Amino acid sequence: MPSLNAAFPSMSDALAGHYGRPSSPTAGLPPFEATLATVLDRTVKTRKRDSVLLALREEGLLDPQSLAEADPLEIEDALRSQGVALPRAALAPLRRLARWLVDLHHGSAAEIAGPSSQVSPTQLREELLALNGIGPATADSILLYGLNQPVYPLDRATYRIFLRHGWIDPDVPYDDARDTIEQLSPDDADHLGHLSFWFERLGRDFCKAAKAKCERCPLRPFLPAEGPFEPSM
Repeated sequence: MPSLNAAFPSMSDALAGHYGRPSSPTAGLPPFEATLATVLDRTVKTRKRDSVLLALREEGLLDPQSLAEADPLEIEDALRSQGVALPRAALAPLRRLARWLVDLHHGSAAEIAGPSSQVSPTQLREELLALNGIGPATADSILLYGLNQPVYPLDRATYRIFLRHGWIDPDVPYDDARDTIEQLSPDDADHLGHLSFWFERLGRDFCKAAKAKCERCPLRPFLPAEGPFEPSM
């Protein structure tokens, strides 16, 4: 079997041929809105996410300074005006992100978004992980989908796929597994976003937790000769 790096171009083509090349779930949103949308996407459906953003926008709260300084009751009233309710536990990370931008980045997500950012993804990740309630996968999602940084948010589907193909070890730490994927397409946030979408779909359609359905999987040609590796997961 070829190494992961050698197989990657053909593997990427196979996934693109099967699933297409999707748009980012935050496509078209300014960086701060995209950052908030990314966090909301982890807990609510897209329609509700969009309603929350609309409510904040109409009340003038879709700005880091305004949101950071807003009273929680004011935010709840703004959401209620759009018929949306979110628990305070779901609102708290939004306000923390706004405060982070105000305190460390001049109240601007645009300054740290994309390749023109003067702050490295590594530093931004460390800052996000210092915020209460922001774990590694959430921080990496914010960086990729909110700030267009070349970071991969490792999920269970990707972990299963890479384990079963023998591309990572069963006891690999989160950060090491993430680095393995990021090195496949360094400095290319768009391609890493495609990979995230493809592997999530592949895990749902074929590489299920209970059993791998390899027969029709587009990555079947890249399995070890003896078949999928099935460690205890």
